[in-house]
This record gives sequence, C-alpha cells and structure tokens, in this order.
Amino acid sequence: MVATETKPVEGAIANARKQPLRLPAEMRAFWLGTLLVLVLTLVAGWVKYREGTSPYNWNPLSDRLFFDLDEYPGTYTFLHSAAFFNNVSDKPWPYPVWNPVAYPPFAAAVMAPLYAFRIPGLLYLIMAGAWLIVLLGWAVRRLRRTGFSSAIAVGFPLTVILLSFPIARLIHQGNIELVVWILTALGVWAFWRGSNTAAAVLLGLAAAMKLFPIVLLGLFLPRGRYRDFAVGIATFVGATVASLWWLGPSIAVAWRGSLHNIFGYQGQRMTELSLPSLASNHSVGELVKVVMFVAHGSPEKATLPYYAAGAVILGFVFFKKLWKLPEANQLLALSTFMVMLPTISYFHTLVHLYAPLAVLCALAIRAQKAGVVVPGLKTTMLLFLPLFAPFTVLNFPRVFMLCGLIQAVVLMAIFLRAAELPLQLPGES
Repeated sequence: MVATETKPVEGAIANARKQPLRLPAEMRAFWLGTLLVLVLTLVAGWVKYREGTSPYNWNPLSDRLFFDLDEYPGTYTFLHSAAFFNNVSDKPWPYPVWNPVAYPPFAAAVMAPLYAFRIPGLLYLIMAGAWLIVLLGWAVRRLRRTGFSSAIAVGFPLTVILLSFPIARLIHQGNIELVVWILTALGVWAFWRGSNTAAAVLLGLAAAMKLFPIVLLGLFLPRGRYRDFAVGIATFVGATVASLWWLGPSIAVAWRGSLHNIFGYQGQRMTELSLPSLASNHSVGELVKVVMFVAHGSPEKATLPYYAAGAVILGFVFFKKLWKLPEANQLLALSTFMVMLPTISYFHTLVHLYAPLAVLCALAIRAQKAGVVVPGLKTTMLLFLPLFAPFTVLNFPRVFMLCGLIQAVVLMAIFLRAAELPLQLPGES
C-alpha cells in the first residue's frame, strides 16, 4: 500500500522537475520595460517628426553610417611614420589635413587591420555579427540549461540585443569600442569561471585599448589575487610598449604623439558645452561643466582635478564599501564607474553594462529557485532601462530634459546602490 501511494508522488515530482521555469519577477519587469521603452521611442519619434524637427531629434540613427570608422582612412596611410601622429602632411595634395588617432597606442594598432582591408565597414560588420551571435548563443544555452523554455531562452536575450540602443549605436558608428567590449566581456566571463590569469590578460588588453577598463582589475584585490592583478598590469604595459614600437617610427616619437593626441582631445572636449554633447555624453564631467559654467568657472583647467577627484572617490568607495561586498557589487560599481568618469563617453560605451546585467539576471534566477527575494535587485535592474534607451525618448531640450545628463545621474545612482545594497541571497556571506 505504501509503495503504491509513493508512485504518484514520485511521478508528480518528476513532472514538476520537467516543467520549464518561470522567468523571475525582476527579469520579467526588465523585459516588459524594454518593450515599453520601444513603444515610447516610437511615440516620441512620431511626435517629433510631426513637429517638423530635424531627423536627429526623432531618428537616433540618422547620422552617417560608420561615422567613426570613416575618420581615419587617411591617417593610416602614414602608419609607421611621424606624420601618423600629426594632422598635417608635408606632402602635397592628395594628402590633406586628417584626424589624428585619439586612442591609446594598442587601440591604434588594433584598428590598423580594418584600414588594411579593402572595405573596412564590411569587416567591421562581420566582427560585430559574429560577436552578437556568440553572445546570443551563450545566453540561450545558459538559460536552457537552467531550465527555461526555448521561447524564453531565445526571446529574452534576443529582445535585449535587438532593442538595446547602445548595441545599435555602436555598430552604426563603426566604433572600435566593439573590440574593447569583446575583451572586457570575455575577461569578466573568465573571472567568473575562475580562470583568473586569462581574465587578467583580457582585462589588461582592454585597458591598453582604452585605459578605463583597468579599474576592472580591482576585482582581483579583495580575493588576494595579487599575482593576477600584476599580470593584468604587465599585460597593459606590455601591449602599450609593443604597440608604440610597432606604430613607429620609434617608441619615443609614438609615445609623444599618442600623449599629445589623447590628452589634447580630452582637454578640448572638456572645454565644450553644447546641446548635442549634453544630449549624448553621459559623463559625470558634463554635470561638472554645467555647474562650472553656471558658476562662471573655467572647465579648461578642470580636467586633471576632475580625474584626480574621481580616482580618490573610487579608492574610498572601493576600499571602504565594496571590499567586503559580493563580487556582483564590485563588478557593477566598477563597470558603471568606468563608463561615467571619462569626459567623453557616448552611447556605445554603455555596452560594458551588459556583463553586470547578466550577473544580476543570474542572481535573480538563483533567488527564485531558493524562494527568496534579493532586496533592491528589481529596482537596480530597472535603472538599466534609461541607459539602454535611444536618446530621442529622453531628449527634450526645450524643457532642459537632456539624455546625457539623465544617464549620468542614473549611472551615479547605480554606482551608489552597488556600494550599499549587497547583491546576494539573504543569509549568504
């Protein structure tokens, strides 16, 4: 009799295990929010179009395709010469003025194969398409293994990829941030899998391309992974020196030219304050410039103090607050910091927030399986929505509603939440 009664119970348990998991409330809210942002974008675009405003105000992809990619073809004709670092050639026409590369040496070296290719835009699209397929495949596989249905496992990440403006803008611009994104995302993935040396090398290479990912090496410090931290720094230095040597004509010439171009561009942009910049630049530096202009200050001399203050703030928050918090908090705080501190940080840099978002989704799934709720997790995830939205839905200059300033405030809010609210299951240490 007992054996007969236990069979239906065992069968019910087995059937329950076979049932696909329901998407956690946090992920459902984010999914619905993404669709709502799409609707608001279409409505706002239609209203602005009917008002007769310029296409830039209602079409977030109205500017020229591969705008960033088209900046340097002329520059790379002078590769390995001193002229590569200047914007004026000593040769007669057709060698006119061109744009100097305002990126660190390793980024300049990584960009060279694009311009060696007959159709740079095509090679860029192939790279971007392959990377997005890899991301989608990884996400689908993880969600299916976790127990979600095929519809959810495909639909959720596909929606995020297709409707997230930073991805669309990155590809449309043809910006080299794509490679930085690949390196940082793979570095974070390797770190989470425990492949610390591989993570250190990948993050070091990302830092050599754009410097600010170097803050992600801080993930190794609370765990006592000082050797891996040193490997990341050594990779950063090694890639930079090797790139200077390769760019030529000598390490000294390349070093001076790179410094002049990078900091010259940074200083120039720090002095500018315009509606297009306020609409598209989510740097906290834009907020600083607004305050300084209102107070009749001079942003021109504020670049170094601004970065010094940012370093001090990060050091205080990291060692005082983040050091003992979970890895998810540290990743989220460092990722938001590295996209909000640079004085020039446009929509496409926000792609670096997909890695911490994936970690938050994994935490929501774990919490649902454990039958608990992580305090503040849903709100934190919903704060990503205005960061992934097209600027046209957040930009109304007539009422001083400017996308860049709004996103800067949201990034600061996420940073502060990451420093205060433990992103872990209740009771975990």
